[in-house]
Amino acid sequence: MCRMFGIVTTKSQSIAPWMTGVEPSLRSLAIADKSGEPNPDGWGVAWYDDGQDCPHVVKDPRPAYESPLFEQTVREVSARVALAHVRRSSGTSPELANTHPFVAGRWSFCHNGYCSRERLIEHLLPKFRNSLEGENDSEVYFALLLQHLESVADPLDALRGAVHEVMSVGDFTGLNFLLCDGQCMYAFHYSTDPERHSMYLQHQSGRELVASEPLGTGSWEELPNGSLAVLTPTGHTLASLI
Repeated sequence: MCRMFGIVTTKSQSIAPWMTGVEPSLRSLAIADKSGEPNPDGWGVAWYDDGQDCPHVVKDPRPAYESPLFEQTVREVSARVALAHVRRSSGTSPELANTHPFVAGRWSFCHNGYCSRERLIEHLLPKFRNSLEGENDSEVYFALLLQHLESVADPLDALRGAVHEVMSVGDFTGLNFLLCDGQCMYAFHYSTDPERHSMYLQHQSGRELVASEPLGTGSWEELPNGSLAVLTPTGHTLASLI
């Protein structure tokens, strides 16, 4: 089912508290999420340094709870903007090329759910089809979002058009994503089973958090199905994409 986490802050800070330092943490959701099932098919973290156009990314196809690199990475990452993902495959192998987050230029992306790779790939222009490295649906979903972002000036209009194109293709369950350009984060929640593919927000002073399930303590607000949250260090706004 995959689990995700994102953070946007006014100043750099460690992501470790939400990765390993609270219960539940992203690491504990890799062991078992609210469904009782593990997310064992790899993990990844993308983050942006101040003034940096393109993200750093560290990924590993091994389970987060068995990866020394996971423990090392989450201890060392301090950033204003970061996202993280633990994967449960919908059928493709746990290889590095299939592991989230995916990165292209300044953009980073991770996905929770399923959509049809075979149908969506037919909607990609050669430029975006030829950039694919793995064999999973999420990378194709990301490529379609990028295709719309390149051709439509307003990001919300671009994302709305891309999501509607995915829906028109059919054969999908969850379209949840975290998408970041280093300045803000777009968090989208849409699923045929919204409880399974859930998304929550937490606002703190100078810090916005998003996660598939509430991490640690504090008040978390569920993102409504069909809604996009745009997270900046000073708050978030909501828009409907459906």
